[in-house]
Amino acid sequence: MLIVLPNRREEVAAMPVEHLDLASDRAPGDAVWLLPGARTKMNNALRVPLSRLARSIIIEAMEHPDRPKDSKLVFTTTGDTPVSGFTKGRRRLDQAIQAARIKRTGDEETPEMPHWVVHDLRTTFNTHGCEILGIPPHVADRILNHVATATRSKIMRVYNKSELFEPRKEALSAWASLLEQRVIPSSKLVVS
Repeated sequence: MLIVLPNRREEVAAMPVEHLDLASDRAPGDAVWLLPGARTKMNNALRVPLSRLARSIIIEAMEHPDRPKDSKLVFTTTGDTPVSGFTKGRRRLDQAIQAARIKRTGDEETPEMPHWVVHDLRTTFNTHGCEILGIPPHVADRILNHVATATRSKIMRVYNKSELFEPRKEALSAWASLLEQRVIPSSKLVVS
């Protein structure tokens, strides 16, 4: 989910079910996550448009047999606390990535991927979203819930309070499509 939605780790991990409007199966592109200001770094509330891919991950998580059905959290194993173990999960992902790199090259001496942290997923979205998909920097900033850092104008930062919901919705949908084309098919071959 942290690859699909470039929100901060703690925001996603503690996603409450009550803050979700998953829309209907007829209009899955209308799904929204209401992220209250109290749960964000900058105290900026944000309506997060959910791509079809994000929506499907949320639904799959909520229907997972290991998730307590009465939990108020989407991502939990205890029912009371958000999912944790990101370092352990990242190590498992690193191992899967390395195995895929070795399989692709056929060389056991293939160098490991450089060190990374979960927060780098936000940087990856911002960089590739702007470079590959042409997402305007101010829209990418708003997706990341930054305060107009893409503009040098202090006046614009003070006066422009636009949510940019529709441009963010389009950008996150394009991001999900890019992931489905370039990442998901490969990962299905790696993880078995």
